[in-house]
Amino acid sequence: MHGSRAVESKLKVSHTCRLPFDFTALDFAADLAAIAPDDWVAHFNTGYHDGGWSGVALRAPGGDARRLTADSSNRLSYIDTPALTRCPVIASVLQRFACPLETVRLLRLTPGGQIREHHDPGLRYENGVARLHVPLLTNDASEFYLDNRRVVMVRGTCWYLNFDLPHRVQNLGATDRIHLVIDAQVNDWLRALIEGAAAQRCPATPAPSSFDAFEAFRYLVLNDSALTAQFYAIESPSVFIAEVVSVGGAHGFAFTHADVEAGMRAGVRAAMAHRMVVSGA
Repeated sequence: MHGSRAVESKLKVSHTCRLPFDFTALDFAADLAAIAPDDWVAHFNTGYHDGGWSGVALRAPGGDARRLTADSSNRLSYIDTPALTRCPVIASVLQRFACPLETVRLLRLTPGGQIREHHDPGLRYENGVARLHVPLLTNDASEFYLDNRRVVMVRGTCWYLNFDLPHRVQNLGATDRIHLVIDAQVNDWLRALIEGAAAQRCPATPAPSSFDAFEAFRYLVLNDSALTAQFYAIESPSVFIAEVVSVGGAHGFAFTHADVEAGMRAGVRAAMAHRMVVSGA
């Protein structure tokens, strides 16, 4: 977890901003090939993924290439790791950022992998550290959701996202999803960059998603008394989720268990917010 380094902002920054970089012409294949299979370390947040999430540190506390975490004690310096020396193209990307860099990692999600919904408390621009994503390898069926809205990040683009919000990933494609993930301290240069991107109000590219399919099926159920009764009678959450996915598929709606879980959590959050409004809390 990062310490708070709050910054004064002249503009309310969007939760999702595409920054004005274009790395699409760069070939990252040789850099990624230079990472040996044993270099990939299982992500430490084991409760958030199904085993398909791993990473390699390119910049880390003490220069440890197998350390994917930040230094919460603020006692260690962030140093480039030996893995970065094998990735000259990625190193050239990092040189474009005129701000102090903390952790820099390659994060990989294998085909069929799921990163369950979670949030990283305080990890947002306003607290002085911005997490940036540059997709190096991806596919059209890789779905990233921020607050249940799909954000399509094309290979070679660069994004700031507010990771204090609930987010999740599912790789429904047949190839790895590998992102360059940069935790950068917000100085005047980065502040101007993010605020400029926010002022442009460049929205994420809209695209159909499996969560859209779930929402469409949910609407169908709410307007079908027989289906509503069928699901209402199920008491076990795991059985309920499995049945929703199965029946949805039978009706032509393809979505995942994670989509159903995210929808259920969103419903709980909405109900809690409504109760707070009604009670005046």
